[in-house]
Amino acid sequence: MTAVPVPSLVACGLALALIGCGGPRGDRNAAADRGQVDAGAKAPGGSAEARAYVAQFTKKDPEACFKEDVALKQPALKAPAGDIAPRVPPTRVIVMIDGSGSMAGRMGGRTKLELAREAALGFVDGLPASVQTSLLVFGQQGDNSQAGKAKSCSAVDVLAPMSADRGRLRTALGEVRAVGWTPLAAGLDRAEALLAASATPGEQVIYVVSDGEETCGGDPVAVARRINSGRTRAIVNVIGFNLPSGEAAKLTAVARAGGGGFVNLSSEAELERETAKLQEWARRSDNHVATSMATSDNHVATSMAISDAHVCIGGLISDEHVAMSSDLSDRRVAGRPVSFEEEARTLLKARHDALRARDEAYRARLTDAEAGAKQRIDSAANAAR
Repeated sequence: MTAVPVPSLVACGLALALIGCGGPRGDRNAAADRGQVDAGAKAPGGSAEARAYVAQFTKKDPEACFKEDVALKQPALKAPAGDIAPRVPPTRVIVMIDGSGSMAGRMGGRTKLELAREAALGFVDGLPASVQTSLLVFGQQGDNSQAGKAKSCSAVDVLAPMSADRGRLRTALGEVRAVGWTPLAAGLDRAEALLAASATPGEQVIYVVSDGEETCGGDPVAVARRINSGRTRAIVNVIGFNLPSGEAAKLTAVARAGGGGFVNLSSEAELERETAKLQEWARRSDNHVATSMATSDNHVATSMAISDAHVCIGGLISDEHVAMSSDLSDRRVAGRPVSFEEEARTLLKARHDALRARDEAYRARLTDAEAGAKQRIDSAANAAR
C-alpha cells in the first residue's frame, strides 16, 4: 500500500474522527454546536496509519453544510391611535358612495359628498398595500326628479375596478356627483358580484356611505343578508350623514343584516372620530399581516436551513462511506487487504456519528432561535394592540 503522510493528521487528533480538519469559522454559534458534539463524543484515537488512511476519504469540510445564521425577521408594527375591537384583516374592500341629489346638501361648512370622499380616502389610505379596493357609486345618473328617477335607479357604476392600486380609486372619488335617487339594493347587488367566494366572514367588506334610505323600491336588507350569509361572507358597514331617526333605523337594519355596523354622523368632528376608528381597524389589520408574514418567513427560512444541512451532511456521510468501502473492497479483490480495516471503519463511524450529532445540535439551535423570534413577534403584537 502506498504510504500516506501523517504529520498534519496527527495535529488534528480526534477532531479527524469527529468532524474533520476544516479551519475555524469564527462563528460562536457553530462553535457551540461543535462543543455539544465534542462533549458527548468518545471516539478511539486510532493508529496514525489508520487515521491517515481514513483521511483520504474525509477531505470535504462539513462546515460548508451549515449556515452561520438564519436571518429572522422582526416586523415594525404601527402603534395604536385609538381603541376599537379587532377585526379580521380584509382582502377586498368595496367603497359604495351614494350619488343621490341630497348628498349635495351641506353639513357644517361642507357638502355631504365632500365629507363622503374624505371618509373614503381616510379609510382606504390606511389599508395594507395588499388589500384590493374598488369604488362603486349608485344613483349618479339622471336627476332627482320623477322624470329622472328611472335612469337614476338603474345607475350603478364601478368607477374604480378591484385592484391594489389606490391611484385609480383616489382619482375616481373626484368623479362622484350628487344628482339622482338612492338605488341602495341595486348597488349592493353589484358590489356582491365584484367579490369572490369566501369561507371567512369579514375577509371582504362593503363600506356604504349614504345620507338616506332606499328610494328605488329595492330591498337592501334582504340583499345585505344574502351577502353576509352567502358565498362571499362579506360584511356590510354603513355610514350615514345627519339622518332622521326613521331613516337611520332603516340603514341600521341594512348594516345588521350585513353583519356590520352603522354610524350616523351629524358633524365633521364625528366624521373625524369615525375615520380614526376606521384607520385603527386598518392599523390592526396591517400589523396582523406583518406579524403573520414575518412568522411564516422565519419558519420557511429555518426549515430550509435545517433541511439543507441535513441533506448535505447525509450526502457527505454517504459519499465517504461508499468511497472507503469501495476502496477496501478493491484492495481485498486485488489481494492487498488493509490490516487495520476494522480500525478504519470504527474511525469513520465515529466521525459520522459526530456529524449526525452536529446536525441535530444545529437543528435544535435554529428551532430554538425561531421559537424565540416568534415569542418576540407575539409580544410586540400584543403590545401594539
